[in-house]
Amino acid sequence: MKNKIFIPIVLTVSAIFSSCLKDTPFMDVSNTKPIIEFGLSAASGNFGPFAYGGNTLAQYDTAIALVIASPQVLGTSVTATVQLDTAQVGAFNAMNNDTLIVMPDSLYSLSSTTISIAAGFRVGSIPVVFNFQKFPAHYAYALPLKIVGAYMGSTSDDLIVSPNSNTFMWYFQQ
Repeated sequence: MKNKIFIPIVLTVSAIFSSCLKDTPFMDVSNTKPIIEFGLSAASGNFGPFAYGGNTLAQYDTAIALVIASPQVLGTSVTATVQLDTAQVGAFNAMNNDTLIVMPDSLYSLSSTTISIAAGFRVGSIPVVFNFQKFPAHYAYALPLKIVGAYMGSTSDDLIVSPNSNTFMWYFQQ
């Protein structure tokens, strides 16, 4: 009688535990295409408000990071292109009931909108210089950027532009 109860229990437990052995513990991403995105972890891509208090700082040199997400470091250099994306400002204003305007060219400079990330590296930077001496006493400006494309070597080797992290917007208010 004990065997009649014991044997089905052992078989059931064995079947349950053996079924788990067939699962693959990790997703294989070795054949996925590389993705390019802005290198900050915030999903919204909006950063600010940054208030400038009017000290004697004439210019502020900074950079925005572009990151390549790939299973392995790429053996080919990557060229990425960014551009101003004024639609972000309108969407931000509508969502936040705000009155930001696109920052005039006289208040910032981008040395280039084409960024090169060397082979063997995952991070590149977009140099930006803000001319704080030219900021008016009261302002509400935004500098919205968007990744429009990236490729390795030739334009036939496009990287995927992240749909979640392809925009970035600094905004300044005082």
